[in-house]
Amino acid sequence: MKKIIAVLFCICLLLTGCGTDYKDAKNVLKKTTTGGYFTVIKEWDDEQGCYKIVYANDTKVKYLIWRTTNKGSITPLYNTDGSLQVYEESEDEE
Repeated sequence: MKKIIAVLFCICLLLTGCGTDYKDAKNVLKKTTTGGYFTVIKEWDDEQGCYKIVYANDTKVKYLIWRTTNKGSITPLYNTDGSLQVYEESEDEE
C-alpha cells in the first residue's frame, strides 16, 4: 500500500511541473498576434489584456488589436472625417 501511495505521489509531483505558466503564455501570445502581417507601432498591457496599435505591411492601414488569453478583437482606426488611418514613415508614435 505504501508503494502505491509513493508512486501516486511521484506521478502527481511530476504532473504539476508540466505546462506553461501565465508569464510564458502571455509572452507567446504577444509574439503570435502579429504573425508577420503587421508591424507593431505601440503596445501596452493592463488588467483587461494586451493592446497593440499596428499597421498592415501591404496597405499601411492602422489597426487596434486587443487580446487576452481566451479572446480578442481587431478594429481599424479611423480619422475624424471617417477615412481609414494610414501609417506614414514620418509619424512619431509614442
